Amino acid sequence: MSLINDALKQARQAPPRIPQRPMAPLPPDDDESGSRKVWLIPAIVILLVFAVVFVIGLASAHHTVRNVVDTVTAETVATQTVTDVSSTVIVAPPPPPPVVVNPENGPKLQGIFYSAKDPVAIVDGKTVRPGDHFQNYRVKEITRYTVTLVGADGKALKLGMSD
Repeated sequence: MSLINDALKQARQAPPRIPQRPMAPLPPDDDESGSRKVWLIPAIVILLVFAVVFVIGLASAHHTVRNVVDTVTAETVATQTVTDVSSTVIVAPPPPPPVVVNPENGPKLQGIFYSAKDPVAIVDGKTVRPGDHFQNYRVKEITRYTVTLVGADGKALKLGMSD
């Protein structure tokens, strides 16, 4: 224990090997008001952008409502008796489904799964696509409402869903 105490006494009495310099104090920050203004400018810009987007959305919504009201008015006018055609807009009704020929003893259409890229129909329990052969027929076309079959004699047969 005395060896440790002797070493500590010698270390206290010996001059320091590295001269220690006191650290210089930091200069004061004089521009505190400028730092407060820095965050204020982006906040105002963001607020203005939100206000512009809100006003544009409000104007767009108003425009859409006006178009819907004009369309409803045009449909109402189209169903009323028209006396002056030059100032009235007439809206045509949607076209009816095509006329379908379903023979009594021919194939029966049971369902259509329509998509523009890959239409599929079920005829007499068989799944068919355009170009497929079914009994003595070739599937020519599948639309939303009908399936067109072409026989061996070249005669077209249009099938539709029965009521």
